[in-house]
Amino acid sequence: MRALLDLMRENEAAVQANLPLCESLLMLASKNLKILDPERGEEELIESLAAELAKLTALLAENSQRK
Repeated sequence: MRALLDLMRENEAAVQANLPLCESLLMLASKNLKILDPERGEEELIESLAAELAKLTALLAENSQRK
């Protein structure tokens, strides 16, 4: 999960070209991976995922307003 988040941060252009797909991927990960479980998961990783997901959601909203 950390590697995926790092890759997304390093490849902003590719992420922006695929915002809905990236958002869906992170949402699925947050629902299905035990390491992201709020009660049993790693707090720092959960916070990193939440921050990245919030960023993608904001970018999607911004892009939809432009259209």
